[in-house]
Amino acid sequence: MDALLPIDDNARAYARCVAAIARENANKEAPAYRIYEVQNGNHIETFKLIFPQLELIQPHAQHAFDLLVSAVENGAELPPSQCIPRGGAISASPSAPGHCAELFAP
Repeated sequence: MDALLPIDDNARAYARCVAAIARENANKEAPAYRIYEVQNGNHIETFKLIFPQLELIQPHAQHAFDLLVSAVENGAELPPSQCIPRGGAISASPSAPGHCAELFAP
């Protein structure tokens, strides 16, 4: 839902690059890469005033960063890549692993 950074041109494109490198280096340790897609996600707070169904990305980005810090500093396991459903949060056992099948949920 983010018009500033279309997900397929940015985050998913980067994920495809990471996956390609992991395939090329199959005998090495896989990178600890995760992608957390936010259903109905948008960067612009004021849009939520007009479109209340939008989900702000920033709180999820902060949570993902906190999880990364915990992984680096404490060896905590990162939750798998997942679609964060509208109104949901990053989960250790997501109901929708991988990419969001539908980026917009009414």
